[in-house]
Amino acid sequence: MKKYLLAVLVGTLPAAALAADNAVVDVDVHMSTLGYGLGAAFPLTDSIGGRLGFNQFSKSVDKTSGSVNYSGDLKLSSFDALADWHLFNGVTHLTAGLMHNGNKFSMTAIPSGGTITINGNTYTSAQVGTMTAAVYFNKVAPYLGFGWSGQARNTGFSFKSDFGILFQGKPKATVTCTNPTANATLAADCNAAQTTLADDLKNFKYYPVISFGIGYAF
Repeated sequence: MKKYLLAVLVGTLPAAALAADNAVVDVDVHMSTLGYGLGAAFPLTDSIGGRLGFNQFSKSVDKTSGSVNYSGDLKLSSFDALADWHLFNGVTHLTAGLMHNGNKFSMTAIPSGGTITINGNTYTSAQVGTMTAAVYFNKVAPYLGFGWSGQARNTGFSFKSDFGILFQGKPKATVTCTNPTANATLAADCNAAQTTLADDLKNFKYYPVISFGIGYAF
């Protein structure tokens, strides 16, 4: 249902904009906690505007979970369909909408002194093989926020800011040990490491969004 609603929003915003009086398009570039992005805003009524946007960023991360040291990448990728309600027809807006959420972690466990301690048990690198971890979130996530910006129906440059929360859900972690000679104890310990990693990242369930950008409406 969420994916259907997102598709409807994406399909109807441009059409609604064309139907509005004095409709223009406001194109912006921005930098946020979701990464670097591009956006386009459309006036829907005198006080309500629609927005489509794309954000992307990646960085190397090191993470210790339990007794396991991981190294890898955090990849941020999202597409948003949002609606802004401009209070008193001014620059302050309240925002709600949905995001297609591709944020994820991809990591590999790093041995220390040729061993890895998992769930209190120490194994050699040969016993474990390659230990990898992947963490991802709900693909469709609601967003609520507020900010300040010029309205798309007013031509010219404008400064934009947004502050809000992306409700991306509990992290879903997968930890895999690849050695074909892995025993039942190792398998159970890898499952325990998976639970621990998801718990360590539970605060990402609510992802803070802070964004600043510059747009031009024409």
